[in-house]
Amino acid sequence: MEREKHEPTFSAPDLQEVRFRSERQRAPRHTEPASPWLYIVVGAALLIAIAMGLIEWNARRQAAAMTRELTRPMTAQEQADFNAEMDRQARQLQAETAAEVAAVQRTVKLDRLLPVQERRPLQAGERCIEGRRFQKIQGGWRDLPNDPC
Repeated sequence: MEREKHEPTFSAPDLQEVRFRSERQRAPRHTEPASPWLYIVVGAALLIAIAMGLIEWNARRQAAAMTRELTRPMTAQEQADFNAEMDRQARQLQAETAAEVAAVQRTVKLDRLLPVQERRPLQAGERCIEGRRFQKIQGGWRDLPNDPC
């Protein structure tokens, strides 16, 4: 079964039904030019965004450089200098600690007795509560902390 191929044919168009323009006349479109302030605001916002981007880029670049410098291994000379400084500080700390320990030991092992504050007897208008001296004043009692009873 063989099919025949036919080319499409078109009849003459009926242009009576085709309407290219509406019957009603449209008002012509008038576009007012955009305000120059709009361009100024958009330009300022764009400049601020660019400046912020450059600042952020520079901060990241500096942080990366500092990280590289801090994480790189020490050279032999830097390691030797670092070890010498640490040894010097350790000896200085040991000497200061020994001096403080000696001072504390001298304080603890005093040859003389510490002066004992003599306790004076209670006077009129004074009371002793739990080893603390209180003095009667108008409207209540006043604590005398440096005068134990």
